[in-house]
Amino acid sequence: MIDFIVNESKCISCKECVADCPAVIIELEDKIPFIKPENEKKCYRCQHCLAICPTAAISILGVDPETCVNPDKAAGFEQVDALIRTRRSVRRFKDKDVAPETFDKIAKAAANAPTGKNDHQVQFVVVDTREQMAKFKELVISTIEKAEQEGRLDEHSAIFAVFAKHFRNGKDIIFRGAPHIMFSVTPKSAPTPVADGFIALSYAELAAASAGLGTVWAGFVMWLVAAFPEILTEIGIGEDMNVAYALLYGEPSIKYHRGVKRDEITVRKVKLA
Repeated sequence: MIDFIVNESKCISCKECVADCPAVIIELEDKIPFIKPENEKKCYRCQHCLAICPTAAISILGVDPETCVNPDKAAGFEQVDALIRTRRSVRRFKDKDVAPETFDKIAKAAANAPTGKNDHQVQFVVVDTREQMAKFKELVISTIEKAEQEGRLDEHSAIFAVFAKHFRNGKDIIFRGAPHIMFSVTPKSAPTPVADGFIALSYAELAAASAGLGTVWAGFVMWLVAAFPEILTEIGIGEDMNVAYALLYGEPSIKYHRGVKRDEITVRKVKLA
């Protein structure tokens, strides 16, 4: 059941929901939108019908349109541009946990990221306390040390042993001292698992920046879990899941006083004969 409900006293029969439905399953009956029961399974669950209704007459999936965000509250281009330009890759963090409610807001915002076929199967696997993060770091470092002892590090992965030694000596190259890490994972059976995971994590990164948190894309961690997939198994990420990437995050111990100017990008305009 998708709970497609129309408040007939508000409906003005504008047909916008009919025209905008990507699944093409909304019809008019006596000038009122409706969906045939046999067509409900075709619903994309995108909520376009709710969003486009000018009079808030449509509810779907149990969502009350009166509780939804008003587009008038959306940031303008200058605000979004400022957020993008002032976002920095942070590598110095405070030794404190991020409040659970702060992460919850970020996750809920990222849940609105687009996915292939509106599939929305992205999951965030999160190490959300410093206590658990310390255990995760130990798991990674001990895995490297064991691989070195067993002679399983080749010329490409030998650098891991150097990282591990630095870690034992108090220099955290891999995790940058971050109190938390999040992995963006999607079932491999999803229509577009790789893209979905990256897009959701990008949304989370910008949401985190707007909440005053620092983030950095965890390249060394991704390098390590590719070499030692047993690390993923230990944190509950199975072989049936695609890991898009990982993001280290926490409260920054530094403050950047301005954004940057880096406007150069190659733009190639297509001109067909």
